[in-house]
Amino acid sequence: MKTKGTILKREISGRYYYYHKYLDNGKQKNEIIQEDEAYQLAFKINFKGQNYDEFMDHKFNLEVSFGKTLALLGAPYRSFKKRFCYLKIQDYLDKPYAGRVLVLYGLRRTGKTTLMFQTINDLSFKDFAAAAYIKCDNKNTIYQLFDDLKYLTANGFKYIFIDEVTLLEDFVALSSTISDIYGLMAKVVLSGTDSLGFEIASHHELYDRNIFIHTTYISFKEFYSVLGIKSIDKYIEYGGTMSMEGIDYNKTILNNGKQINEYVDSSIIHNIIHSLKNVDNGRYFFNLYDLYEKRELENVINRIVEDSNHRFVISIIEQDFKSHDYGSLKQLLSTPKNYERFHNVLDKVDESKLVSDLMNALNLINKEKQTHKVDDSVLKELEDYLYKLDVIDYVNELLIPSYTQRKRIIFTQPGLRYSQAKILLDILFDDPSLKQYDFSLIMAIKEKLLSDVKGKMIEDMTIYETSLVNKDTFKIYFGTSGEYDMVSLDYQKLTSTIYEIKYSNSVDENQYKYLADKDLNTLFEKTYFPIKKRIVLYRGENKNIDNIEYQNIEDYLISQ
Repeated sequence: MKTKGTILKREISGRYYYYHKYLDNGKQKNEIIQEDEAYQLAFKINFKGQNYDEFMDHKFNLEVSFGKTLALLGAPYRSFKKRFCYLKIQDYLDKPYAGRVLVLYGLRRTGKTTLMFQTINDLSFKDFAAAAYIKCDNKNTIYQLFDDLKYLTANGFKYIFIDEVTLLEDFVALSSTISDIYGLMAKVVLSGTDSLGFEIASHHELYDRNIFIHTTYISFKEFYSVLGIKSIDKYIEYGGTMSMEGIDYNKTILNNGKQINEYVDSSIIHNIIHSLKNVDNGRYFFNLYDLYEKRELENVINRIVEDSNHRFVISIIEQDFKSHDYGSLKQLLSTPKNYERFHNVLDKVDESKLVSDLMNALNLINKEKQTHKVDDSVLKELEDYLYKLDVIDYVNELLIPSYTQRKRIIFTQPGLRYSQAKILLDILFDDPSLKQYDFSLIMAIKEKLLSDVKGKMIEDMTIYETSLVNKDTFKIYFGTSGEYDMVSLDYQKLTSTIYEIKYSNSVDENQYKYLADKDLNTLFEKTYFPIKKRIVLYRGENKNIDNIEYQNIEDYLISQ
């Protein structure tokens, strides 16, 4: 087989054709070849026929893929749509960034490996021939990686993609070697689930030598663009992950007789623990060290996630555990419109057993069993780590008439909240006292609770996503008189838009009573710009009622 010339790829009528272009006795020839042959031949041409056999016989320390093998690994990703951050990767590859590495970091199922292979697939044949993919394992060492990188760069590799690099022991301490040495010889893309490890490295060894791309937060707009699913419910249930197959964000599994929150464990708790205990002998643990040693760190994180108000409140952490979702359910079923049908359904439920089972499912312990005091310093430290992991962020709130401003914590991964409501329901419906009721009634109760949870989550995500586009976005409370779920200020046009956010798909005049309240409008406009629009965001069709705009919330989020 010839090892000269170039490989070309052309699209004709929606199909790709591959050509080997070369000179034969002074005459130019274009030979049609198969796709797998094209990648293999491009790789051989890159070596110009020299040392090819020796290179192919080399025993790498890690799992290193190139040539035809790399093409086969990337094939399943060719039909996938690209995330919004993909253009940043292309920018890194196309422009001179000598001595700098690109870092893809985020929690599980947020598309890091997919982004890597999409990038590899889009390389020209010439660049692909100089590309390698390295899969790391916790059995490997960073010194073995250095050995493989030395061999690859010595043989002309210019594009090196290293997946799960944070699994390597001493990665944080020695990560600057990758940028300072191999980043000068090749474009290096790093990826890892251990986001916190990258965050720590960025402030120490990788300082000013990295370009960060976060993958954890996935907006509804991006979720729709990539997966083609225009459903706020599916977005909440997937938890903002790239799970096309519909895998539950927090799969509940059985472990020694107890259910555990698998995603919180593997993607958040283990992320924090892996990073902190592997960096400088745990010196970054600070106030969390005792919690970690006594195996209570998981308890605190899960309580924070379960808190229905999404606030780091010491009293919530230290008081005897009570399910906020369960309390919300009992309140919901006792409202006037639900009372006649549902009011006595939960009367005979063994609440103590329910709470005990739920605590086991979420791995929670009560105050008297905690051996380490959870105070402000512990919560602040944990909050900081969760923020760096992109698990939490903040939305602004304003209280009138005191004009007190505060930041409210929201979870950017909605599945963390939603999954715990589902666990509660599974335990609740297993209570023998509920067996006497009609199945349709039980399902109605389940729908009531899940709708309540989704309603709270939709408000959070709408304010958050809007604030990413317009930082002058917040929620406003008028004491006991009412509230605007969301306010957006336009400092160019000097106008305001006020919103009510509802999970409902039907119209109800109570939905816009605060938006139309003249006293609240006057109080608001004394401080801010005149109100230009009053909008109810809901799951129904677009319409206008009494000068109130009803907008479909999915269309609204896609337009942001």
